[in-house]
Amino acid sequence: MWQTTIKNSVEITGVGLHTGRESRIIISPAPANTGIVFNFADKNSLKVKIDDMIISTNRGTILAHNGYFIYTVEHILSALNGLELDNVEITLEGEEIPSCDGSAKVFVDKLKDAGVETLEEDRRIIQLPEPIWIFNGDKGIFALPSDKLSIYYIIEFPWIGKQWIFYEHDPARYEQEIAPARTFGFEEEIETLVTEGLAKGGSFFNSIIVGKNGYSSPLRYPDEFVRHKLLDLMGDIYLLGKRINATIFVVKGGHNLHVELVKRIKEVIDDR
Repeated sequence: MWQTTIKNSVEITGVGLHTGRESRIIISPAPANTGIVFNFADKNSLKVKIDDMIISTNRGTILAHNGYFIYTVEHILSALNGLELDNVEITLEGEEIPSCDGSAKVFVDKLKDAGVETLEEDRRIIQLPEPIWIFNGDKGIFALPSDKLSIYYIIEFPWIGKQWIFYEHDPARYEQEIAPARTFGFEEEIETLVTEGLAKGGSFFNSIIVGKNGYSSPLRYPDEFVRHKLLDLMGDIYLLGKRINATIFVVKGGHNLHVELVKRIKEVIDDR
């Protein structure tokens, strides 16, 4: 199977969910074996592959390199992974990826408008050599070797209850069933987030607020919350720098567990 990139560059602008500042990204075609590269346009055109960056998971996935930060990368990475795009360069003006509507839908739509170009170079997909698991109290994540990507995801939250989903990866299914699911937060967390200097760009447009009296907007799916968690996982596992075949089970997961899995996978692969 050949690697892919996009045919044309696309531009996306908007407010960052946490910084609250306007930002702009340009997603451009890249040659085979480039991977996903960030280009800091206002920082001496520094180019960094995602798998070379340090990762933080404070209310989102944050990349850092030599004092430069990129906040909230999970949704754009999820769209790239979901559409099976192997090589692009993302030029960033600002410190955070635009939040758009809080989902990956805008990114998917823009990338599809750009078109897909096939590159005559074999696609390299990570194959797990052995099972990997991480448990933290009643939360856990584990991955089994497989010849395709499939995900079981279970969540449980106050005022939401239990939701679960099984997903076998397919770009068309990702576009229709996963990409439109929006990020969410809880009414009781708002004051804490503000105190921490986060969610400065949060609004009813780019997030669902969950409270004891219901939700801040109608849901796109009855189980939109677990779909968004799966969307986040699709983005976080693309921090590996390439796609992976595995059967992944997640119980009460989040960015911390997702990234711990990524780190463990890297360790296992590097040891072989």
